[in-house]
Amino acid sequence: MVAKSMNVSNVLVLVIAAAVFTLHGTEAAQYTVGDELGWTIPPGGAATYASWAAKHNLVVLDILTFNFAVGEQDLALVTKEDFDACNTADPLLVLQQPGDYIFQREGMFYLTCTFAGHCDKGQKIALYFAPSGGSPSPSPAAGQSQSQSQSADDAAAVKFVSKKEYGFKKLMPGTMKSL
Repeated sequence: MVAKSMNVSNVLVLVIAAAVFTLHGTEAAQYTVGDELGWTIPPGGAATYASWAAKHNLVVLDILTFNFAVGEQDLALVTKEDFDACNTADPLLVLQQPGDYIFQREGMFYLTCTFAGHCDKGQKIALYFAPSGGSPSPSPAAGQSQSQSQSADDAAAVKFVSKKEYGFKKLMPGTMKSL
């Protein structure tokens, strides 16, 4: 009877340890886009941010910090077509404050700056977010297009995170332009 009780206790301890390990492994990572450069017109052109994105395996719920000077840059979510053409006339979402942002669904997100000439000078980045909780899946082909409904979902998937509260705590939506 005592041996059976000890086996149940050992199994329970292992189950709890496994649960803690699993939960700890799903914590969101935090990255600063552009590292020390931040979010600005890159001296190396568009290749600068493309290189940064290629070095990071992002997953859903990772936190991305965009550092930029208010009034000199902004952050706009656009369609792939607008990203490729550097068309910022009708962005899906414009964020005018630097800060921390969470991307809440998997897929490609296309970001740029709406200030005149900034996108053409390389202030744009395409980011792929893999599903969380597993190994990252490969990013879709560069030529893959998005539908209009996917674009609306993209804007709803980007959330500003309060500096005081991360993870599963308070999330505030960005300013979404009506579609």
